Amino acid sequence: MRYFASLIENIKPTLSGHDTFPLRYGWIKKAYDQIEAQPDVNNVFSQDTAIADFGVGKNMLNAMRFWSTHTAMLYREGSAYKNTHKGLDTNQLSDQSSIDATKHINSFYNAENFLSDDGLDPYLESPSTIWLLHHCLVTNPNLVSYYWFFNINTKSELTREDFARLLKEFMKDHNLSIPSDSTIKRDIECFIQNYTTKRRKANEDFESTLEGPLVELDLLTRVSKQSIRALRGEKNSLTLHVFIYALINFWKVHNGVADTLSLEMCTFDECSPGRVFMLDEEAIIGFAEQLQDSGYSLAWTQSAGIRQFQVTDGSDLEDILEQSIRFMKDEDYSR
Repeated sequence: MRYFASLIENIKPTLSGHDTFPLRYGWIKKAYDQIEAQPDVNNVFSQDTAIADFGVGKNMLNAMRFWSTHTAMLYREGSAYKNTHKGLDTNQLSDQSSIDATKHINSFYNAENFLSDDGLDPYLESPSTIWLLHHCLVTNPNLVSYYWFFNINTKSELTREDFARLLKEFMKDHNLSIPSDSTIKRDIECFIQNYTTKRRKANEDFESTLEGPLVELDLLTRVSKQSIRALRGEKNSLTLHVFIYALINFWKVHNGVADTLSLEMCTFDECSPGRVFMLDEEAIIGFAEQLQDSGYSLAWTQSAGIRQFQVTDGSDLEDILEQSIRFMKDEDYSR
């Protein structure tokens, strides 16, 4: 829990704003298009015509804004909502102590690069895009339910009641203001809907049970009406390049001065690929063994019982991050 604790003065717990609607296909693209179509409008979500423009009700509109912002596809500047883009100077968006989703924005991960009509994946057809969106969500300490479940929680199976109780204990231990039980309950419900298949009730319309993109990642399953289970292990849709992208982003923040990173850190530390993608040691070693002849300036070494990643070829972490982006574009997004 060291990393979360080190940021505690800047954390702004966010457990509402989505109106209990999980992320849906098409939402962040629709938000992007509306902002592009109305460049002179500060806030397309508050326009009198917004409901008609977006084709959804007010609550869904709030959810669309929430998920677009927390995946760093939008950013807020005063009262304005704007699309993130390749040349955006994130240092000017907020002070350096900020820990919100804008920390993920770079020349690769931004709305323009992914969601423009000629972007890499405007309709989220590649699993790699969904993994990147997930990575942005669960490494944001402000989204405390998501952060806690993926980075702090050690239980593989949880009831909703246990989830709420343990989350409140965690927030209390860090002197964070605890919202009402109903707010926590709704946030947990939205979390579960984001990552699991929902059974359709007889009186529910089809649209209300549509699955969102995060379900495709197979990170959670519903054991019963009240319980969920984490699915830790190999992830077939996770590519080596997304793994390395997340690994290097983690490495830069948590062990940036070193040219090696241990298997243990990569598996168990907060915001590590093992935590974020629910990979066990065997799955991580599987990625590590792909590094040979991969073109990365990164090696997997095993010596005297120490298993670790090591920077090679006189490169640095930024070089390897750029390699992961280049390989992603060439292989994960080849058309």
